[in-house]
Amino acid sequence: MYDILLALTLIFVLAAALLLVAAQKELSVIPFYLLAGIVAGAAIDETQLLDLAQWGIAFLVFLFGVHVDLEAFRSTGRVSVTVGVVQATVVGALTVGVGLAFGLDPLNAGYLGIAAALSSSLVATSYLGTERDVRPTYQQLAESIHLTEDLLGVLVVLSLSAFVYAATPAWEQFAVAGGLIALAVGIRYLLFHRLTARLRGDSEVMMLIGISFVVGFIALAEAADLSIVVGAFAAGIAIADDYPHSLELVDTVDDLEDFFSPIFFITLGALVALPSLESLGYTLVLVIAVVIVNPLLVTAILLRRGFDGRSAILTGLTLDQVSTFSLFIAIEAFAADQIAREVFNAIVLAAVVTMLVATYTGRHAGEINRWLRDRGVVQRLGESVGNRASVADDLSDHVIVVDFEHGGRQVLEACSRLDRPTLVIEDDPLLLEEIRDSCENYVYGDVANDDVWEYANLESAALVVSLTPEHDRAEAVVDLETDVSRVVRVDETETAEAFLDRGVDAVLNPDTIAADRIGDDLEALLSEELSREEFVERSRDQAGGSREA
Repeated sequence: MYDILLALTLIFVLAAALLLVAAQKELSVIPFYLLAGIVAGAAIDETQLLDLAQWGIAFLVFLFGVHVDLEAFRSTGRVSVTVGVVQATVVGALTVGVGLAFGLDPLNAGYLGIAAALSSSLVATSYLGTERDVRPTYQQLAESIHLTEDLLGVLVVLSLSAFVYAATPAWEQFAVAGGLIALAVGIRYLLFHRLTARLRGDSEVMMLIGISFVVGFIALAEAADLSIVVGAFAAGIAIADDYPHSLELVDTVDDLEDFFSPIFFITLGALVALPSLESLGYTLVLVIAVVIVNPLLVTAILLRRGFDGRSAILTGLTLDQVSTFSLFIAIEAFAADQIAREVFNAIVLAAVVTMLVATYTGRHAGEINRWLRDRGVVQRLGESVGNRASVADDLSDHVIVVDFEHGGRQVLEACSRLDRPTLVIEDDPLLLEEIRDSCENYVYGDVANDDVWEYANLESAALVVSLTPEHDRAEAVVDLETDVSRVVRVDETETAEAFLDRGVDAVLNPDTIAADRIGDDLEALLSEELSREEFVERSRDQAGGSREA
């Protein structure tokens, strides 16, 4: 116990010191945690590191499970399961083949394939932290695909426990695990929301309930001779946060992430060993498979299923990191002496490399999307626009509305009162049916795609109104090479000033303009009660008023 406490003390002292540096420079903390781990690795025993890493992974899996929205999964589940299973199968099989070609035995080649096949739900999703009422298509897809691959991870963990680590095959473990997850789902739908409704507002009690659930399910898993990560995953499903009265629980349970994230990342960094040439070869294979093949394959599959290029690419970029499940499997296998040291070192090193890459791609996903589009990669992967577009041949002098959900309905109502033709550009396929009922003209696709604007008859339009809260989509509208008036939503004063300087006619800041004011201003502009110059001046005044406030 003393050794564990000493190790935890060292971990948090190093984390605190490097966190101060990261905060001052406004940098991601993940590289600093990994660096702290490399330093701590010289002072902490490897056995302790393996134990800490396993518990850190288990609690992070629990925290991901808490945020799983099973209701949203129902709407994207068929696509997500297809994408997750196909991606994991194809990439896993290819990597196993490469491992066998390198001379690995089937079991170690299998570990290498698992590490390449299962993608992350950790670093990438930390950059998808939008509010519940602002959930882009790619976020919904990413979360559902991660859930699918985590379920595959559970099956892999169970399979290894039943057939590799056990002296004799133990099929009953699958039945017990199924019963544990069924218990979690039953608690979720029959008990948990009633319990949280009674305890609404008592954050301390809610925190204790959350901890009790995860400890209890882990205890049940261990009692049934199951891996602790299976119990942690089931606990997260049991208290998932799609009920309104569980918000207090989510807020308090999220504090656990601040405790276990440093433990996980620092212990991961501490497990990094000086690689041999053989280990570097395996690492290179994993990095190529995870960082390049996984995102491109997911993008291609989603494009074939009719999703727009931006949603497909941004979803693929959330799958460019070695999964926490893959790490747990490798650590558990290493502790059981069932994996070669060189393969284990390669998986750990690949996890560190891909986490660093995911830190960058998560922050710059929009820029990467536009870079790939400019070079024709998206078109070559199979993007199509015309199959989900309906535009009248004689459409002109119309208002183009970007983003139907976040104010687009109000704009359509204002235009309808003025008998002004409209066209909606949207990239959420779940809204298409409502858009068809609300507007005769629409184009499904990415606003960064020139073909979308060609279908929308941009040069014949009277006005473009972009209401998207996503910065990279707004940037695409700002960068349009056109003389057509553009109105763009912004959320920060600095962004408003920059967009105005780059040529947009007006900005809409939700912090300074009420939702109904948007429709009134646009109606006045379209009815010529307000001149374009007055509209631009009013927008500048509103941006300045926000700055003074």
